[in-house]
Amino acid sequence: MATLLNKLPNYRGEAPSQAELHEKREAIHERHKHALAKVDELVRTQDELGKALNGELKNLKQHEKTLQELEARDSDDSMWAGLVRRFSARSAILGRKSVAEALLRQYEVASTRLRQATAFSDELRLTALELQDQVDQLHQSRVEAKGNERIAARRVIQTELELGGLEGEEHGYTEEEAARRIDQLTFQLRSESLNLELFRASSELARDSLAPTRALRDTVMELHEGMSGYVMNASGAVDSAGRRIQALGMAADAPLVVAELQESLTELGTAMEVTAAYVEQTQRLLTEVLPDLSTRIRDEVENRNLLLTDELHVVSRERAKALADRALQADAEAEVDAWLREGED
Repeated sequence: MATLLNKLPNYRGEAPSQAELHEKREAIHERHKHALAKVDELVRTQDELGKALNGELKNLKQHEKTLQELEARDSDDSMWAGLVRRFSARSAILGRKSVAEALLRQYEVASTRLRQATAFSDELRLTALELQDQVDQLHQSRVEAKGNERIAARRVIQTELELGGLEGEEHGYTEEEAARRIDQLTFQLRSESLNLELFRASSELARDSLAPTRALRDTVMELHEGMSGYVMNASGAVDSAGRRIQALGMAADAPLVVAELQESLTELGTAMEVTAAYVEQTQRLLTEVLPDLSTRIRDEVENRNLLLTDELHVVSRERAKALADRALQADAEAEVDAWLREGED
């Protein structure tokens, strides 16, 4: 005899076992621990690199005073200064070359730091993408588990209805057929009730794992954004200074080059301000964000609400029906909310 149960949709995959849920939770926790250690390493590397970059820019900018002296000497148009320059031209050229060589050495060090920063920014981006992939997987797991939870809830309700009908007086079965069907439905009700519990737990596991995974991803993205902003600001200023440093070493009459280089080093001040803000941001991550994340991930081990209880095998009909009603009600409320949001758009 055909029943409405046969017309209900099938599950998308089998219900996980208690052991599988435990293994999944432990795997997620291990991923979180590994990701947290990686993020902690990235934050500390960024802190060290940021401070080193700031130091190199300061060293490069400190040559402003020497350039100011060169600029003042080359721009002095008095008769005495002109006579002095005529007899000390060779000495002035050597002096400029000496300054240019010192600046060039400092420029090369700063450029090396910038290349390290660029490579590190790429590493941050890849790590953020890996964490985003984990976030996507958790969302997908939750969507599938919630879908299966709804199917299980409908199966529990329908089985309960058919079982209630057989327990009445008019059902169209012989006494033996009714007894057999009651046994079948009772077993099926317990199976579907267990599926409902397992899918619900799987959905909650994915939901509760999303927050720390998302927080780790956002922390890495914050690092990436800070580093990218720094590299873009500092690279232009340092490259401009580098071109003018090389021109300073080659120019025989260099007042204009000195003035332009002076301007380039002044522009480094903006990059240094960005670096200072970026180092401050990193310190906040080290002192506030990471300790909070570490606590949340450590607490995952103690959060037993994500798993089913040891009494899972004792699922009463009353509890199963209550869970099924709650799941279908939540689904209906979500549909209404979605419909209302569409109406607002």
